[in-house]
Amino acid sequence: MSAILPTGHVVTRDGVALVTRGAGAGPPVVLLASWSLSSLSWGAIMARLEAQGFCALAYDRRGHGRSADTGGGMDYDTLADDLADVLAAHDLRAVTLVAMSGAAGEAVRYLARHGASRIARLVLIGPTTPLLARRADNAAGIPAEALAALRAAMLDDFPQ
Repeated sequence: MSAILPTGHVVTRDGVALVTRGAGAGPPVVLLASWSLSSLSWGAIMARLEAQGFCALAYDRRGHGRSADTGGGMDYDTLADDLADVLAAHDLRAVTLVAMSGAAGEAVRYLARHGASRIARLVLIGPTTPLLARRADNAAGIPAEALAALRAAMLDDFPQ
């Protein structure tokens, strides 16, 4: 595989510009950031992957980082389609897909909607799937009060 430009963009099927960052050449590793984080959160990992002979690619999901904010489209179907568009735009195959926290839902939905023809391996780091909230059928989830406090803090100062 040829090297990916350090910064670029992919326009999704519904016209949203997603900022991509890439480094290296070799077997592709696509990194999906945790919810509310940008692709910059993968910077040190991308440098290490490049040094080990991999092609590392991360992107800012819609409404995050430097990607366009459409005010919507944050459902897993749309985010999975965005991932499909990024993979297709770079013609990536035999990808190791790495998803952190809430991005695990995007990765799993991608596989359900688009299949595994481009994906060789899936790595889920601290996944929040299938459900983040505590319920009768998810006793290990986060209590509703804690989720409400987190949401309030994010609404108060999202960039922080």
